[in-house]
Amino acid sequence: MQHVMCYVYKKYRRRGHNDATEVEAEGLNEENGKEGEEDDHKMTTNEYIFALVGYAIGIGNIWRFPYVIATNGGSAALLAYIICAIFVAWPMFTYELILGQHLRKSFIKAWNTVRPRWRGFGFAQLMLIFICNSYFSVVIAYTLPYIKASCITPLPWTVVGTKKYWEEDVLGKLPTPNLIKGLGGFEGEMLVALSVFWVIIFVSVAFGKNVLAKITYVTVTMPIVLMFVLLIVAVRQPGANLGIEFYIGKFDTGKLTEFSTWAAACSQILFSLGSGFGTAVTYSSFVDRKEDVYKASMIVCFMNSAFSIIGGFAVFSIIGWVAQRTGQTVEETASAVGPGLAFFTVAEAMGLFGDAQNVMSVLFYVMLFTLGLDSAYAWTETIVVAVKEELAKKGIKLIKWQLILILCVMMYLFGLVFVSRKGFEILDMIDMFVGTVFLLYLVFVETFIFNFDYGWRRLEAALKAATVGNKGTPNGRTVFPSWLCRIDFHGTVPLATGALFLYELINLGRNNYEGYPMSINGWGWFLLCLGIVISWTTIWKSAPGKLLPIEEDPAFQEIFSPEDKEVGNGDDDEVPEKLAGSGNDPGEDDDFADNELGADAGLRQPLDDADDVAKKQELVA
Repeated sequence: MQHVMCYVYKKYRRRGHNDATEVEAEGLNEENGKEGEEDDHKMTTNEYIFALVGYAIGIGNIWRFPYVIATNGGSAALLAYIICAIFVAWPMFTYELILGQHLRKSFIKAWNTVRPRWRGFGFAQLMLIFICNSYFSVVIAYTLPYIKASCITPLPWTVVGTKKYWEEDVLGKLPTPNLIKGLGGFEGEMLVALSVFWVIIFVSVAFGKNVLAKITYVTVTMPIVLMFVLLIVAVRQPGANLGIEFYIGKFDTGKLTEFSTWAAACSQILFSLGSGFGTAVTYSSFVDRKEDVYKASMIVCFMNSAFSIIGGFAVFSIIGWVAQRTGQTVEETASAVGPGLAFFTVAEAMGLFGDAQNVMSVLFYVMLFTLGLDSAYAWTETIVVAVKEELAKKGIKLIKWQLILILCVMMYLFGLVFVSRKGFEILDMIDMFVGTVFLLYLVFVETFIFNFDYGWRRLEAALKAATVGNKGTPNGRTVFPSWLCRIDFHGTVPLATGALFLYELINLGRNNYEGYPMSINGWGWFLLCLGIVISWTTIWKSAPGKLLPIEEDPAFQEIFSPEDKEVGNGDDDEVPEKLAGSGNDPGEDDDFADNELGADAGLRQPLDDADDVAKKQELVA
């Protein structure tokens, strides 16, 4: 994501209802400290897709996905995952990319533009990202003790046992956690690992953008290559067929009638792909206004799910091999390890590489580390952009590295609870209440916003306007297949996320999650309720949004003829196939100029009023 953050001021033109305002600004190049130098760098299609793939494919594809499948009936859960991907997560991710590209704003400003009452919803998404990034950082940091141990011969877990090493040496779990008051102290090695992780994040986000831009291709491609290596080795082991049979052959139809299976599958693909977090909206506000975000979305969605499914074959092959050795069933083996299944299976698999096990162990745990880093970078940048915008509105200006330092320290401190002796149980609980239930709630509310305040017709127009005149789509791209996408937009996504949210809410109210004491589950309830309350803090605002009528929006001028503009009469009208208008780049007629944050973070924001124009001119002067 960092390599998209190096834009400078450009010349944009604003055309309002009755007047036109033109603002020209010389670039403030933060990278070299010089004023007046324009950076002509444009993010290419490949850069954009690699950035999205790096964000979407993370350690959650290996850490979360196999455990969800293993604890929800194997192939039945896999089928539920695929259905939720196609009919819920993929459409939402696509709609968010289209929205971000059209509005050219980060997520909080985007929702405020759609309608001010949804500003609180944006803050709720900010809370979601902050909490998830805080505990997700601990999951990534679990790899660091393994990387250190991989340099020791023999590998430590081959001596004491893989499960014991995971629980005692990495987690420092207490034998009877429910009988210990408080957090039980901190696990020293994990405390150091978490500290190292946040130092890396801070230095990378604050000062390492140029380096990150160069290594993005490596951090995206290396995990894919290594995963195929692990798959080839794993499927050749005795007992691997038992794991694969459980994964794709054992079909328990009864599991498909359980809401818990669908809730777990749906939240997994939403979490993995990043739908509902606001990052996808922010990402697309950086991209060229003529980029085909629909095509990019389909590539990213497919690669994300394909990586999870292929990784599942590798993980379950190893579980089958372990199950045959221990005389347990695949389900018993997977359930005994718990949410740490991915770390257990990778550690077990290293013994298969013989004399090269130390080298391969380093490579595989570095792979897991880099998988997590790409997602953590994206979330951290998203938080920085949103917070800096809000501070700027209040007249508070901080040097960017100072703001990044403050936010990284805050997330580090919040994450300390997860490296305590009870930390893994707390992490598991927070992942359920926030990373699952709260995420389902936010996606449900987001579908409400799309349906009632943004609209299907505007979504179609935004995609068509962005792609019209492009090579391969001279007449513009339409959402395909339109009839299925409309069903998703109006029906499948809101009904699925709303129903699953209510189910999980009721289920958690009836039963303590995983039998954890109320001293642990109580924090989950507090954060869930807090997030819901935050999302409704601005619902009382009745002011209309800043979206122009579709036929009057300069961004759509190429796809509407004068006759279309006169007869346009509602959201159910189809976007015309006929093209008319001046044929100019919508970007030249749209109302966009970068503010101070835009120069810093790459956001290109619209000028909302004359006061903003004056501020821009004063800033340039």
